[in-house]
Amino acid sequence: MCAIFGIVGPYDPQKAREAFALLSHRGPDGSGRIEAPELFLGHHRLALIDPLPEADQPMRVGDTFGLFNGEIYNYRELRETLGGAFLTQSDTEVLIRAFMRWGQETPRHLRGMYAVAFWHEKALWLFRDPFGKKPLYYAHVGQTLVFASEARAVTAYLDATFEKDRLKAYLFYQTVLSPRSFYRDIFQLEPGAALRFQNGRLTRYPPSPLPTSKPGRTLSKKSLTSLLRQAVSRRLVADAPLGALLSGGVDSSLVAALAIEERPKLPTFTVGYEGYEKYDERPYAGQVARHIGSDHREFVMDQTAFLESVEALIDHLDEPLADPAAVPLWFLARKIAQTGIKGVLSGDGADELFFGYRPYYEIIDVEKAADLKYRNWLRNYFRAHYSPNKEWEWYKRAFEKTPVFRGSGELFSDLQQNLTLKQNVKDDTSLEAIEHLLKNYGQPPEGAGWMSYIDLKTQLAEVYLKKLDRVLMAHGLEGRSPFLDYDLAETLLSTDAMWRMGERPKWLLKSVAAAFLPPDILERKKKGFSYPYMEWLFASGEIARVEELNQKFRLFRPDALRFYIERAQKGRFKHQLYALWFYLRWLDRL
Repeated sequence: MCAIFGIVGPYDPQKAREAFALLSHRGPDGSGRIEAPELFLGHHRLALIDPLPEADQPMRVGDTFGLFNGEIYNYRELRETLGGAFLTQSDTEVLIRAFMRWGQETPRHLRGMYAVAFWHEKALWLFRDPFGKKPLYYAHVGQTLVFASEARAVTAYLDATFEKDRLKAYLFYQTVLSPRSFYRDIFQLEPGAALRFQNGRLTRYPPSPLPTSKPGRTLSKKSLTSLLRQAVSRRLVADAPLGALLSGGVDSSLVAALAIEERPKLPTFTVGYEGYEKYDERPYAGQVARHIGSDHREFVMDQTAFLESVEALIDHLDEPLADPAAVPLWFLARKIAQTGIKGVLSGDGADELFFGYRPYYEIIDVEKAADLKYRNWLRNYFRAHYSPNKEWEWYKRAFEKTPVFRGSGELFSDLQQNLTLKQNVKDDTSLEAIEHLLKNYGQPPEGAGWMSYIDLKTQLAEVYLKKLDRVLMAHGLEGRSPFLDYDLAETLLSTDAMWRMGERPKWLLKSVAAAFLPPDILERKKKGFSYPYMEWLFASGEIARVEELNQKFRLFRPDALRFYIERAQKGRFKHQLYALWFYLRWLDRL
C-alpha cells in the first residue's frame, strides 16, 4: 500500500516534487523518486511485505522500472512460476518480472489489489485491478502524461479546473464515476483497464469483462467455505501488524472469524455512539468478539469528535464524496493507527455478491410492471402525480421501459435533481454516466445479474472502495477486502444469479456463516449503516450553513433545500441533505 506518481514527457521538476509530496500520507515508511529528462517516477511506501530497503521503489529489474500501490497475494506462487533468482522477498519484484514475461496479459495472472505503472522500452503502462480497490488518476496534456494515486497530485501539477457541471453525477451516484473525475482533463483509469503511453500518444485498453451468470450453475457450501477461507488467508500475509474492522454484522464478523483461525487474538475494532442505542452496534460486535476470541477494542465517537473528523475529512478529500459513513471511518482509522496496526480486513463486497440489500428484491417485482398489458394509463398517472420517493421513479422507468435499477448508490433521481437544481435535468440523464457499463454488460439491464454487476461497478468501486482507500490511507492504514478476492468473486458471478439471490438477503453467505457465528447475529435484521450524523449537524448549527452557502454558490433551489431540511428533521431524506451539505462545504474550501 503506497502512493505512486509519475510524469512522462516534458515537465517542471520543482512542480513535480511538490505534487509528489502531497501524497506522503499514503506512505509513511519511505519515499523514493527518479528524475530524468522527460521522466519522473515517485513512490511513497507503506511497508506490509518485505520492509527491507531493497524492496523500496521505484524498483528496477533489468531495463524495466515499476511503481506499485497495493498487494499481490499470490506473489509466492508467481515467484515459483517465473523461476530464476530474485533479489528481494517483495511482491513488487515479482510483479515487475511478471510484466517482463507477460506484458499486457499480466493482470490475468494476478490475485490482489493494485494500481501499477511500468516504464519499459520507453513506454509507460498503467494497470488497475478488476474491482477498483486501488485508485489511479491521469491527465494527458500535449506531449506529457501525469498519473497519481490521488487526484490532488495531478490537480496540483496541472492547476486543473474543478467542474461544477459534474454535480448531477454526484447527486445521483454520490461521486463521479470512472473514467471521468470532478476535474477537467483528469480521468480515472477504470477498474480492470490498462493504458499505454509512448511518444506522446495515449492508447486505452478497456476492462476485461467480469464473469456473467450461468443459468442453472450453483455452488456447494463446502466449496464456498473453502474459497472464503482462501480469500481471508491470502489477506493475512504481512510482515506488519494486522487487524479487522468489526461491526457485528454478518460480513465483517465472518471475515474476523475466519481470520482468527490463522491469527488467534487478532485485534478487532468497532466504533460506537454513547446515548444513541438505536445506532450503536457495539453490543453485537462485542458478542461476536467474545464468540471468536478476538482482541477487541471499542472507540466512542461523540458530537465533538464527529465535527473534528468531518472537518479533517473535508480538508483531506480531493473530490466530494456523499457517503456519511466516511466520517466515523475517519475517526476509527485514526484510533486504529495509534495502536500500531498497519492493515485491516473489511467486509466490503459481500452485499453486492450475496445480495444483501432489501431493494434488490423489490426491484425484481417492479421490473415486471414493464410487461403489463395496460400500462399506459398507469404510466400517464405516474408522470402526472410526482412523489419524492425513489420507488415512484422505479415504476416510472418500468412503464417507460428504461433500466429500472441503476445502482444502490442512487441518491437523487433525475426528476428529484430537476426539482432541486437551478438547471434543467432531463429524464434518464443518469444513464449517461453508465453508458459504457450498459454497453460492456452485453445483456438486457435487468434482473439479479444486472443488479450485482452494476453495484460492483458503481456503488462498491466508486463509493465504498474509494472511501475505504482515501480514509484509511490518510492514516497510513491498508484496507484488505477478502470478499473481493478474484477467485471467489469469479466463481460466484459465474453461478446462476437468481439462485445466488434466492428469496432472502444473503441466504448463501449465512449458510456458511452458521458454522462460525452465533445464531442471533445471523438472524439480525439488516439495517443500513447509520449513526447520529444528522442529529449532530442540526445540534451544532451546521445544517443552517446549507442555505447560507447556497446563497453564495446558487446551485440549488431554496424551496428544495427547505424541503430536505424539514424532512430530515423528521428522519427522512437524511442522506440527501448530507450530500447537499457536504458538497457545499467542500466547495467552500476550494
